[in-house]
Amino acid sequence: MTITSTLLMVTMLWSHPNPESNCQVAYQDATYGFHHAETAMEANNLEHLRQYAKRSKASIEKVFKSTEKCGCTDANNASLNALENLEKALDKDSFEAIRLFVSRAKKDTQEIFVALDVCSNTDPNIILKESQNELLAREKALLEQQKKLLEEQKKLEAQMKEQIAMQNELAEKKAAMFEAQKMIKKEAETTLDQLESLLIDFTGTMGCPKTTQLTEEPIGRTLSQLQDESLQATKIYYANKAREMANTLLNMLDECEWKQ
Repeated sequence: MTITSTLLMVTMLWSHPNPESNCQVAYQDATYGFHHAETAMEANNLEHLRQYAKRSKASIEKVFKSTEKCGCTDANNASLNALENLEKALDKDSFEAIRLFVSRAKKDTQEIFVALDVCSNTDPNIILKESQNELLAREKALLEQQKKLLEEQKKLEAQMKEQIAMQNELAEKKAAMFEAQKMIKKEAETTLDQLESLLIDFTGTMGCPKTTQLTEEPIGRTLSQLQDESLQATKIYYANKAREMANTLLNMLDECEWKQ
């Protein structure tokens, strides 16, 4: 055999289509088509939905050609069904109608995978076992995630209970303090009013300058004012009023007639 004839035979062998290779390419393209269909189904607007539906269609068209070459009839038929559904999807105008046909094309793509596995003489038991293992792994992961979420939920519930208990305790303390403030207000204002009246009478008896009150501002406090201050602040207020009355009395006594 001459060198020329040998090279010609090698060239013919390389250019001859390899059915198994075409099926592998089809599997890869089907994977892309399925992925784009999934992304389309997750889209939340019409533009993205159409965009990924077109990408899925482009990939499935390659599958259709590759499965023709590798002779996988079932995969070829499934890819044709997927193409028809994607074409119908792209002909539609409404968001829901497009999603409906993309969803059908996605199911057709799953059938492509099954058919390609059969054409590749893959043992169905192995596929089933792998699927079962994958499902078990996913179930385990979900259970662990649920466990963590439940633990976090319990912690949040405990924190909420603690916060509610603290709020209730503060509310009770504030209510008790307010009751004490109202009691002090009632007794202090009554006593100071009586004391002021007696001292004014006393200064009149002593010939001191006439006056109607011993404090610059009225003695009384509003309930709103009490709520905005502490119990100690309320006590200090009435104590200062008593001091103010005492200081005013001393100043008035210095101006009485009997001292002049």
